[in-house]
Amino acid sequence: GRTVSALEGGMASRGLLHRIASMGLMLLWVYHALYVTFTDRGHAQLMAICPRVQDFRDLIKTMKYRLGAASEGARFDRFDFRQKFQYWAVALGVVSMTLTGLVLWFETESMAVMPRWIVDLTRIVHSSEGLLIFIVLFLWHLYDAHFRPGVFPMDRTWLTGKLTPEELRTRHPLEYDRLFGNKKEREEIAS
Repeated sequence: GRTVSALEGGMASRGLLHRIASMGLMLLWVYHALYVTFTDRGHAQLMAICPRVQDFRDLIKTMKYRLGAASEGARFDRFDFRQKFQYWAVALGVVSMTLTGLVLWFETESMAVMPRWIVDLTRIVHSSEGLLIFIVLFLWHLYDAHFRPGVFPMDRTWLTGKLTPEELRTRHPLEYDRLFGNKKEREEIAS
């Protein structure tokens, strides 16, 4: 702890770096909110990543497949249930971190309008959320982006923002069919 703090320039610098990073996070959050609200592409993506009943069916079908109780897994569209869960977990985490962080940043002003116990609870929630985000990013995301079968040693999508047609067909077959037509339609057209 002391070594890291010393590398950051001490506790005063550490607090300043934390607040600068938090402002960056809040600006990205505002930008993203504006993007998904006011652009056609962003709004379409937001609608596509909204959870649906089918996502729960896909989760169950995937679990059955992985446990050997089903002969095939779920077929995914633009976003699978894992991607939707990660997106909404991050979105809720950012909102929680922002609101609790602002209460703590302006602690004196916050205590003028709310009881001390709420400020104390906010401190616990903020630090616990930070730890939870670290654990999820470190464990789940590290596995999903680097060690998951089919992507080891690294899923290159985060570098390019693109999937090859074969990756799209394998990971998101419903989207592939929507974009390129399904196999039966292609065979009927070819004959």
